[in-house]
Formats: sequence, C-alpha cells, structure tokens
Amino acid sequence: MKRILFLICFVFGTASIYAQKQWTLEDCLRYAQDNNITIKKAFLNTEVSKQNYFQSKMALLPNLNASLSDNTNFGRNIDPVTNQITIDRVRNNNFSLSSSVTLFNGFQSINNIRKNNFDYLSSKYDAEKIANDITVNIVTAYLQLLYNSDLVEVSQQKVDVSELQVERISKMVEVGSLPKGDLLNTESQKAQEELQLINAQNQRDIAKLNLMQLLDLSVSESFDIVQLEVEVDENYSTVGNQAVYALALENLPDVKSAETKLKSSEHSLAISQGARSPRLSLSASVGTLYSDANRRLFYDSLGAIPTYQDYPFEDQFNDNVSQAISLSLSIPIFNNWQANASISRAKIGVLQAQYSLQEAKNNLRKTIEQAQNDARSAQKKYIASKKAVAYQEESFQYTQNKYDLQLVNSYDYNNAKNTLFKAETDLLQSKYDYLFKTKMLDFYMGKPLTF
Repeated sequence: MKRILFLICFVFGTASIYAQKQWTLEDCLRYAQDNNITIKKAFLNTEVSKQNYFQSKMALLPNLNASLSDNTNFGRNIDPVTNQITIDRVRNNNFSLSSSVTLFNGFQSINNIRKNNFDYLSSKYDAEKIANDITVNIVTAYLQLLYNSDLVEVSQQKVDVSELQVERISKMVEVGSLPKGDLLNTESQKAQEELQLINAQNQRDIAKLNLMQLLDLSVSESFDIVQLEVEVDENYSTVGNQAVYALALENLPDVKSAETKLKSSEHSLAISQGARSPRLSLSASVGTLYSDANRRLFYDSLGAIPTYQDYPFEDQFNDNVSQAISLSLSIPIFNNWQANASISRAKIGVLQAQYSLQEAKNNLRKTIEQAQNDARSAQKKYIASKKAVAYQEESFQYTQNKYDLQLVNSYDYNNAKNTLFKAETDLLQSKYDYLFKTKMLDFYMGKPLTF
C-alpha cells in the first residue's frame, strides 16, 4: 500500500513539475518540430516521393508472375490438352510462370529514375521550407510575448509610482500644502495608467494565446515562457548583401527546391522525347496443363490392340510442359500526335521551372536586401531610443525634484511621466524589433535562432 501511494505521489508530482515548466525558445522550437501536424504532413509527402523514387528503380528489374487455373466444362467443349471435342464433363488445370523485361525504351526508365530522384529532393526541400516558416513564426510570437510581458512590467511600475504619489498628495492635501485639484489630477492619471496596464495585460494574453496555438497547445494547459534578459548588441554590423545571399543560397531550401524542380522538368522532357524511340522487350514463359479427360494410349505385347489408361496428374504435369521466349521490337510511326504534344507540354514545363527558379532567386535577394535595410533602420532606432530614454529619465527626475519642492504643478509632472513612459515603450519596441531583424539575418546565414 505504501508503495502504491509513493507511485501515485511520484506520478502526480512529476506531472505538476512538468506543468509548471517554463518554456525556452529552444523548447518551443523542438516541440514544434516534433509535434506540428503541418510539418509531419510535409515529411509524409517526402516519404511518398521516396517510395516513388524507389519504385522507379525497381522497374528496371524483370517482372515475374505465376498463374494457375482450375476449370470444369460441361457439354460440348474442346479439351485444351487433347484438342479433341468432348461432350463429357471435363476438368483441367493450367499452370504458368512468366517474366518480361524492357531492354530499351528510349532511356525513359533511366530518366524516370532521375526525375523521381529530383522530385524526392524537391519534396525534402519543400518540407524544410515549411519547417523554417513555422520556426520563424514561433520566434516572432515568442519575441512578441517577451515584449508584451516587459511592457506589462513597465506599466505596473508606472502604476506603483502613481499609487505612492496619490498617497503622498493625499496627506499634503489634508494638511493644506496642496490644493485638492492636484489630488484629483493625480488620481485621474493613475486611472489612465491602470487602463494602460490592463491593455498591456490583454496584449500579453493575446500574444501568449498566439504562441500556444502555433504550438497546438490547448489553452487549458499550463504554459509560461522564460523571461529572458536578452542582450542586444547595438554595434551589430551587417554583412554585405552578396555575402548573405551566397550563404542563404547554401543554407535555405527555397532556391534548392526550385533548382531540383527544374532538373525534374528537364528529365520529364527527356521522358517525353523517349516516346519517339523504338521499344525492345524480352519475355519468357513456362507452363503445363492437366485434363482429367486425357487418356494414355497403350498397345499389347504384339502392338496390335490399343488400350486407354488413366493419365496421372504427375505424369501430365511433366509431359505437358511448354516453354517460350520472345523478343519484340515496337517502332512508333504515328500515335495521333500524342508524343509531339507531350514533348511540347514538357518544354513549357521546363520554361515554367526556369522562371520559377529565377523568381525564387529574385525573391530571396529582395528579402535579404529588405532584411539588411530593416536591420540598419532598427539599429538606428534602437540607439536613438536608448538616448531618448536616458534624456527623459534625467528630465523626469529634474521635474520630480521640482514637483517635490512645489515648483511645478501636477499637470506638468504627469506630462513628464507620460513622456518617459512613451520613451520606455518605444525603447522596448525598438529593442525587440532590432533583435528580430538581426536574428533573421543570422537565420539567412545559417545560424541558429537562439538567444
């Protein structure tokens, strides 16, 4: 009984620990790679392409087929063994083994293998691209949740300061040091800040829900992320566009997929052209027959009186063996323009694949150029926001000192605090925006999306 209680406690204790686990970005990415249904379906398509590739290679081998039949005929029929007309019930068996192989078909089989190989590679790259897109979405959602969480913290600090300010001014109003209008103005400011806090909490909850849905987690599950102290390198130096583009071509599957699809379309053209070539095939078969109407003819010792005896199955099986081998050549002369139409369509497919490849390269180049520009702009904005916060903190401290000495009114004080809050909010936004833009450049260069 004690052991059972221990096991129950251990299981529930372990589940509780797991439920209270805080997710890192690596945890989210690993979970998505292992559990995301879209990624699983993409790699299942890859397995289908792999099986098609394997089957096309096996198609080069000769086939082998066996057949057997058991037939019972009634009335007037021809015995397939004796070729004699009979009116009795006749039972016969047919056994055969056949094989055939295509010796030459205009290299269509070889080109089909190569085409399916490139289709398999293309499906792998497409699955990797889907996985990469989901990875980027998760990183975006994770950073958004971090930003909203930090914004809630800043908003909460602002409310805490206002609460202390309301308590302080209330006492000063009671003793007549300040007019009641200052207290009403401060309470109004606090109410606005509480509304800002609620909005920030709502945005944080929305960001959390978005991340959980990307991970296909139910909202009923306990979920929280690690609140990272993300270090931002404001001196991040971007690599040249051509260097990033070269690395992206090497690491990202987008252009690779288009390249393999072009090669696949070229082999599709070769397959269509092969339909104009003669086809040479080799086939062989072996078979035997049995009929219960078949009789064996015997003569007496003088060779004058014929008699019929039963013909056993084993003897017929061995005596009726037949073998055949054939070599056939098929030469296409006119096929209702099917080969020409197929070749024309395949040529169009090659052109489409060429355009798709060039489009993929252009899109990747434009994406990198935009990412480089965004990273530089985000870097400048982040540096400027840091300076703005530093100046606003100093300005607010100066205003607060004057307010403590009753040299400025509550309106000027609250205005200075709002300006500081906006600067801090802009800094948070620019920080995570800059972090995301630099991480995207790292992603294009093949670096892991980690902090």
